[in-house]
Amino acid sequence: MPAIANKTRRILFVCFGNICRSPMAEGLARKRLGPAAEVASAGIGATGGPASEEAVLVMKLVYGTDISAHVARPVGAFDLRSFDYVVAMDVSVYNHLRDIWGVPETVLYGWDIEDPIGSDYATYREAALKIERRLEQFLEAAGLEA
Repeated sequence: MPAIANKTRRILFVCFGNICRSPMAEGLARKRLGPAAEVASAGIGATGGPASEEAVLVMKLVYGTDISAHVARPVGAFDLRSFDYVVAMDVSVYNHLRDIWGVPETVLYGWDIEDPIGSDYATYREAALKIERRLEQFLEAAGLEA
């Protein structure tokens, strides 16, 4: 896709429930990119509700970012064609987005972030650190460094 001058890029992070990994990725990307990109998150099985307590705590203590107002959204709440980048948090989410939702592989990216749901603070912190590393690699490769 050719770059368009001054076009704000749109990024969607997707996990299963939109309460752990993708809200953390959204919070990190918002903090990193600011107004340089529109960032959102969703889940392929999201049913509403807040981000997990552990995700909120990690984001606040480690990154100084507040995601406590997050409400889980299903992927169907978005026009997936409007995003320049759709980032799946793991291979099963990637396959679901490609096969069920028809997200073209030209905009679909797959990460390998294990779901920390039901785990302790340390596991969430490790997941957040892995998301942060993958985000840096992704932004550099996509030319989206702020």
